[in-house]
Amino acid sequence: MFNVYATPRENDFHIVFRRILAGSLASGALWLAGGFATQDARTWLWIAALAADYLAPSLGYWTPRLGRSATTDWEIEAAHFAERFQLFIIIALGESIVVTGATTSSAAFDLVIGTSLMVAFATSAALWWLYFDEVGWRAQRFLSRADDSGRLARAAYTYLHTPIVAGIIVIAVADEVVIAHPGSTPSTIELAVILGGPALYLIGHTLFRLRMIRNVSRKRLAAAVAIVALAPLGAVLTSLGLAACVLAILIVLAAAETRNRLADTAIPA
Repeated sequence: MFNVYATPRENDFHIVFRRILAGSLASGALWLAGGFATQDARTWLWIAALAADYLAPSLGYWTPRLGRSATTDWEIEAAHFAERFQLFIIIALGESIVVTGATTSSAAFDLVIGTSLMVAFATSAALWWLYFDEVGWRAQRFLSRADDSGRLARAAYTYLHTPIVAGIIVIAVADEVVIAHPGSTPSTIELAVILGGPALYLIGHTLFRLRMIRNVSRKRLAAAVAIVALAPLGAVLTSLGLAACVLAILIVLAAAETRNRLADTAIPA
């Protein structure tokens, strides 16, 4: 609303901001209505609000009488735009750490619980490293060089960051499971959570990279496959043992990518 007020009518961005404001008001009304509705109605209202938020960018924030915006109408400041989404990743990782801390505080702390906490924290650190050591700065660089930065930002950040954040959320659930039941053999659902979260996170990275630079990270794809391939071990390993195996794969992946990056940037003697 402030952008609409502050941008002169003769400025090309004024109508763009009006379209975005109209879309935000429409979805915002659904979000607020869901907050006051009954539980059953709330679910459907919030699904509709989420659908509106995700459909609006792909439709160019089409608004009656105002039309729609082309992606070339959106002027993207690459560094600022990428940083906003990097903060989403940090928030999601921070929330996962809060969950592990809360779960640990409610358990009788011993060596096994302490080890589970360390594995969970190390997994969050590995996820952070995999994003910010490679994805973050490379994505910002390619976005700044794009001919149609609006289209690229919409696809790579608005949509393809969703599986990355979703993977972090699922991993947080897995951390809670591991800390609460470290010595138990995981159930089918627990196994899917422990392995599915990291795999979804890495697949999200792979799709993001594919859209940004038309290239697939074979290492990350191989790591996702390796994590899924741990499924048969769910019958013989405990939840903690399985989580430790996942962590080992993530650490190997991070180390391999860091080594390659340092080798590529090394200055010949």
